[in-house]
Amino acid sequence: MHELVTELLSYVQNATRYKWLALLTAWLVCLGGWVFVSQMPDKFRAEARVHVDTRSVLKPLLSGLAIQPDISGQVRLMQKLMFSRPNLEKVARMTDLDLGAKDDKAMEKLVARLQASMTIGGGENNLFTIAANDADPKVAKKLVQSLLTIFVEQTLGETREDSNAAQKFLDQQIKEYEARLQAAELARENFRREHYGLMPGQGGDLYTQLNGLAQQVEEAKMAAQDAVNRRDELKAQLENEDATLTDFGGGEAGGIASPLDARVQAMQAKLDDLLLRYTKNHPDVIALKKSISDLEKQKREQEQSQQASGGGDDSLGAGAAGKGEANPVYQQMKIALSEADANVAALNSRVKSYEEKIEKMKQQMDERLKVETQLQNLNRDYDTIKGNYNSLLGRRETARLSENVEQNTDTVKFRIVDPPQVPSKPSAPNRILLSSAVLLASLVTGVAAAIFLSLLRPCFNSTQKLRDGTQFPVLGTVSMNWIPEIKQRKWKEFLIYSTSFGFLLLMYLGIVLLEIKGINLHRFSH
Repeated sequence: MHELVTELLSYVQNATRYKWLALLTAWLVCLGGWVFVSQMPDKFRAEARVHVDTRSVLKPLLSGLAIQPDISGQVRLMQKLMFSRPNLEKVARMTDLDLGAKDDKAMEKLVARLQASMTIGGGENNLFTIAANDADPKVAKKLVQSLLTIFVEQTLGETREDSNAAQKFLDQQIKEYEARLQAAELARENFRREHYGLMPGQGGDLYTQLNGLAQQVEEAKMAAQDAVNRRDELKAQLENEDATLTDFGGGEAGGIASPLDARVQAMQAKLDDLLLRYTKNHPDVIALKKSISDLEKQKREQEQSQQASGGGDDSLGAGAAGKGEANPVYQQMKIALSEADANVAALNSRVKSYEEKIEKMKQQMDERLKVETQLQNLNRDYDTIKGNYNSLLGRRETARLSENVEQNTDTVKFRIVDPPQVPSKPSAPNRILLSSAVLLASLVTGVAAAIFLSLLRPCFNSTQKLRDGTQFPVLGTVSMNWIPEIKQRKWKEFLIYSTSFGFLLLMYLGIVLLEIKGINLHRFSH
């Protein structure tokens, strides 16, 4: 650390040999810099502060009824879009600055200058600051006023344009959906007309009818099987019965009636069984009752015939002995067998008819299911289109209400907190700061010049430096003893040097004082 300090002191001692060069350099830099700073054109800054009030008493009252636009978001968006080329050209026309632009190139420069000189800042609590810089304070005020006007107009206009665009879009969509809704209604009507009788609810419940037919088929099959069993029983009885009767006079009527009684009893038992399963109006029950009635009638006729033949002559009976006569039981059984065959055929035909109806109904059910599916698709499309159509109608009414609210009430209010004023003092350049920077730069430049020259022309100011530089031993040193004349001359040089440096500082203080007093050398020169 000690060696570093010693080294620095050595450089300073060497640089003091060129102190006049450092002072001259500082003077030249200061004079040039201060003249340049004084000739810099003034920039006047005009400002305006505006508060955007987006609060409204109607907002909570119209919540859910009207669209609440995001005014704050639109204002922030307009803040970013204010410096577009169309807006800057509009500012130039409003301030008559475009009159000086004779061609496109000049207009480009003007637009670039306006973009660089104007700003919109803030935004917190919807408080915005609009500022503009220009060499003419009146022009600066005009720029701020023009930008403020455009900011207010475009913010309000953007909201109205959005409402108009939304209204136009909704009208167009409603017109399209109305046409689609009419087409869907026509398609449903044509479909119902083409498939009349197959629509849901028409022709009764097919499932119930199908189940009823299936039950009837089972009943008919059971009845047919019973009829087949009865026919087979009749066939067996017919095979055991003789076709003719031989009367030897010793027979009794009871022997003839006995087979009829057995058949009647068998049929009566079967009738009782059928009545346990069916009603008395069932076709099989009715047919069986009729057969029993016929047999009972036949039995009565035979009994009457036996009684009539029992009172004749013995000779007649003897003459008839050994002769055969048609067996009425056989004939009745043959008739019953024919009826049984017919009944079996009728029941089989009924079963076949029921099965054909079931098959036809199944085909009709498949077709009806297809029709029902197609109708559901048409209804779904219709309901979707109708729902969207009704939703669009509601949104259009909401948009109209919102537009009426925007036209008849102030949804956003602009309050100018600080209107733009013609600035009396320039805001730039900061000549005090720039002059101080010039002074500091001049001192640094002077010291740097002295150090640089001392490095070009080094000298030894200590025995150690001399020993290190020559690599020879130093036997001793001789001190300088200045005579009075030289001391007096050095004193005068010090006074002149200090006076020159002090005058430089006084000149700097004078410039600063003039700026504080508002005395601008640039305005005096113009």
